[in-house]
Amino acid sequence: MRERSVADVLQDQAEGLRRLLERDSVRVVTLASGRTGAGKTSVVVNLAAALAKRGRRVLVLDEQQGKSGMEAQLGLASRYDLMHVIRREKSLEEVMLHSPEGVAIVSAGKGLEVLAGLGQDDQDWLVQSFRQMSEAVDVVLVDAVAGIASHVLPLSLASQEIVIVVSPHPSSITDAYALIKVLNQNFAIRRFHILASKVQTEAEAQGLFGTMAEVAERFLDVSLDFMGHIPFDEKLKQSAKICRSVVDAFPAAASAKAARNLAEAMELWPYPAGENGRLESFMQRLIQSSRMAAQGFRL
Repeated sequence: MRERSVADVLQDQAEGLRRLLERDSVRVVTLASGRTGAGKTSVVVNLAAALAKRGRRVLVLDEQQGKSGMEAQLGLASRYDLMHVIRREKSLEEVMLHSPEGVAIVSAGKGLEVLAGLGQDDQDWLVQSFRQMSEAVDVVLVDAVAGIASHVLPLSLASQEIVIVVSPHPSSITDAYALIKVLNQNFAIRRFHILASKVQTEAEAQGLFGTMAEVAERFLDVSLDFMGHIPFDEKLKQSAKICRSVVDAFPAAASAKAARNLAEAMELWPYPAGENGRLESFMQRLIQSSRMAAQGFRL
């Protein structure tokens, strides 16, 4: 057996330290789009599944309601939502649904609508509810309702990372740019990840990103990062029809491979440190930013 070098030992120690730090941190990512039809919820479904396959404990906060929500796309029926937690009728664990891959899902649309008006006792209760989840979650994905008129503004302010999902349709591109412009000029958010959906090839995705990046560089003070793409192949469509992620149903499909690549790319992002990496801190920021958005932002 080969004798281990000092470099090998140091590398193992560094890897162990990295994993230890990750266990104490929660990555919170909001996925948004300029308008409906960009394929954002499909991206959330498959990115969450791919992260879960990598051993990550994933929580999805779903702002969508009805047929457009992640629960409906996976054939799940939600009886309770975040509002039941706020009213102290149910615990956070009791309102959770779970996908076949083990992804936890909380329907949050109704609860997000009242955050700005919560009294101190209700704020403390909600933060405490999420504090108890801190050691059980690695990644939180927020599926924000499309467009500017949703809670994407406070969600984006509270999250550590923002992913803008955009399709090749011209209106999807222009509305995604408009969303980035609002978040940048009204709330000084400067960093965005761009994820191309419903494209056929990597070249098409790169071209879409290039168009957005060129305009943004000319008119906005932002940094756009090309995160990757998910091709709109037949297996992706088929998996949606049977209410499953393509990662689970058809793991050899190009779209499944792309989702796994996205999950791998996300794992390389820096993990948040200190209080910024705690789940209850995200909820505190979300309450504060909801109040700020309600008081200071008008369309």
